[in-house]
Amino acid sequence: MSLAKQNFSNVVEDAINQQVMLEMTASQTYLAIAAYMGSDNVALPGLEKFFNEQSEEEREHAQHLIDYQNKRGGLAVIPSVPAPTSEWASAKNAVESALQLEKDVNKNLLRMESLAEDEHDPQMVNVLRSKYLKEQVDSIAEIAKLMTQLNRGGGEGLGLYLFDQTLLKSGVKGVIGQV
Repeated sequence: MSLAKQNFSNVVEDAINQQVMLEMTASQTYLAIAAYMGSDNVALPGLEKFFNEQSEEEREHAQHLIDYQNKRGGLAVIPSVPAPTSEWASAKNAVESALQLEKDVNKNLLRMESLAEDEHDPQMVNVLRSKYLKEQVDSIAEIAKLMTQLNRGGGEGLGLYLFDQTLLKSGVKGVIGQV
């Protein structure tokens, strides 16, 4: 048993390991979406760049949770992640998948917050509220707004091209404004 472990239940420890798996799954999924967007038959460099950045952000979340687990005296379990799909019907379909994934991650974070409260772990509650829950709401809003703009342009053809070029040149804030 770790010398650092104090008021850190196995329930919360397991929940963190599950969240690490979700964050790594999201990272791999976003990397797969980026690869799809960058393929020669899709060729959307703006969305490719956006999803590469999202993949890195999710990996950073997993690393932060691993570091937190170690700091609290828990055992960080590095999961093997199932391979994500590598093809989508369209750019719109891929962005819809990303939005659903963000909602699933948020649902699990809310479950973790409830578990941490039940286990009387105010430090974990604080980490979830101050870092993860706010970021998750922002990510959901950001991808939802991207989806709205993508739909507004028709989701294909010239509208998709112009959307993607704006995303590439101006970044997500240039497409959707502030979240």
